[in-house]
Amino acid sequence: MRIGIDIDGVVSDSYPFWLTELNRHFGKNVTEIDDYEMHTVFDVSREAMNDYFVCNAERLLMAPLPITGAKEGIEALLKQGHEIIYVTARTPEERDVTVRWLTRCGIPHEHERVLFAGFSSKLELVKLWGIEVFIEDYQVNAKLIAESGVPVFLLNATYNQEELPEGITRCHSWAEILEGIEALNHKYHNDKKGLAINE
Repeated sequence: MRIGIDIDGVVSDSYPFWLTELNRHFGKNVTEIDDYEMHTVFDVSREAMNDYFVCNAERLLMAPLPITGAKEGIEALLKQGHEIIYVTARTPEERDVTVRWLTRCGIPHEHERVLFAGFSSKLELVKLWGIEVFIEDYQVNAKLIAESGVPVFLLNATYNQEELPEGITRCHSWAEILEGIEALNHKYHNDKKGLAINE
């Protein structure tokens, strides 16, 4: 299967590091990020938050560690014959630092398969690349992708605790993601066999 994978909050354990850095920068004492719109969490303007990220992109994107199990999970998916395409909300200007981080952490990737949605919808890239299943942490993206008929595995986070609609499966670890994809892949192949027999 062709699998789309988000980066921040799915492969890169960005948010704990960002929480510490943002508290220090804005003089806050926020204990958890419970909303994807971080400017509201820290009670600052969207512009102030954006400016901080633009000015400190190198440090904010290079310093985080990979999420537990992400590297091994991606390696396992590739070994099973799946295709991996990264689809991130980062901007094209952040391509260099993103690819350097993936390389430094030893996370398998092909440069041309690291896609940057920026402020556009990830759904356009999902359709363009024929992605068949998606791994995400942001509920809004997950809903849009699931509504298009692409199954989504949502990695659990403090900021995505809303009730999930059909087509989205909440996972608490990469181990659960792998189990979900294996079950989906098994069903996918059985469905194809059934179609072949009926033809």
